[in-house]
Amino acid sequence: MFKFFFSKNLFYKNIVLFPLTFFVLLPISAEEKRVLKVGTVDNYLPCSDLVDGNFEGLSVDMWRAIAEKNKMHYDLSIIPTFGQAVDDAASGKYDLIASCHKITADRLKKVTYAVPYTKGTLGFLSRKKQSNLFIFDLFSDSIVLNSILILTAVSLTGSILLYKVEKGHLKVKDFSKQKRTTIMHKFTNFVIGAYGPLTIEKKGMWIVIFVAFSRLLIISTLVGSSASLIFKRDSPQNANDLSDESIRNIVYTGVTVNKDTKMDDWLQNKVNQSDTIDSSKVKILRATGGEPELVSALKSGKVNHILSDIAVLNRILANIENQEDYVISVKNPNVTPQAFIFGANLEDNYRKSINITISEFIRSGKSRKLGIIWNKVIK
Repeated sequence: MFKFFFSKNLFYKNIVLFPLTFFVLLPISAEEKRVLKVGTVDNYLPCSDLVDGNFEGLSVDMWRAIAEKNKMHYDLSIIPTFGQAVDDAASGKYDLIASCHKITADRLKKVTYAVPYTKGTLGFLSRKKQSNLFIFDLFSDSIVLNSILILTAVSLTGSILLYKVEKGHLKVKDFSKQKRTTIMHKFTNFVIGAYGPLTIEKKGMWIVIFVAFSRLLIISTLVGSSASLIFKRDSPQNANDLSDESIRNIVYTGVTVNKDTKMDDWLQNKVNQSDTIDSSKVKILRATGGEPELVSALKSGKVNHILSDIAVLNRILANIENQEDYVISVKNPNVTPQAFIFGANLEDNYRKSINITISEFIRSGKSRKLGIIWNKVIK
């Protein structure tokens, strides 16, 4: 009867239902006009930066695309460090942090992340040291040295046996100059792989074949080991394999890192965990001016190493003068997901819309295209 009364009475329908409708719609209209307060970390390209009053970077472009698709209004402002950005999000000062924050356990205790849209890892860009000539490294390699010795022994043994088979005798006491010359000739042919002259006589053919196959196997090992050694010389060292001595050499000769980043924490933990590092000799410059400050410290000789994201180091290496004087000496093979951070007061419907859009961009390849644009110097 209550339902029938309201459905039939136009007066009550207009007087009662219209105000209810108004009050239901009012919060939605107000929400549409909400201006999100968005923060981004300064001086951290290819992630985010403020250049001549313009916001740039992968994270900024990603956020702009998300906001445009969802018709979100926002104000974008700068935060100097990643650590402060986490604290500002946790306190509700910002609704969203649009930067490439690494997702770590300690940060997850403070804040909530959006869906990860990129990933990164740390490394060291270092001033090149005077290295040994390749030939010295080559002969210091045990596999190469043993292969050369085995090749020499097999070739010499084959030469002596072949001579004995051809001549029918070989007395050690009667090792004349002519015999030595003949054996050395065969030895040289075996070493260089010139088997033609050794197959003129049918005698000892099995010796030639045996030495030929042995030589092929040994030369293959030599080539493979030499190529591997070249690759090792040019490739960065695994950050997980850094010894106390390696860390000590880095921090004693000087290293600069962006302040309040996960790389900064990682390096300090390495120093704290070592029993061989004298803290009074440690030289760590913590930069707040981003890439320009990092590069200036390296070029001026204040430090010999930069610790940062590999994407940042590749950008620096591509643009620094005298590139041949620097090398990415260390790289962490473990990549970490990176994402936006939600502010403590951001409503659930905004969080959901942002995550849905990021997922769509990942699936469509839009986030990857943006990554290629901003990380185009990465090889």
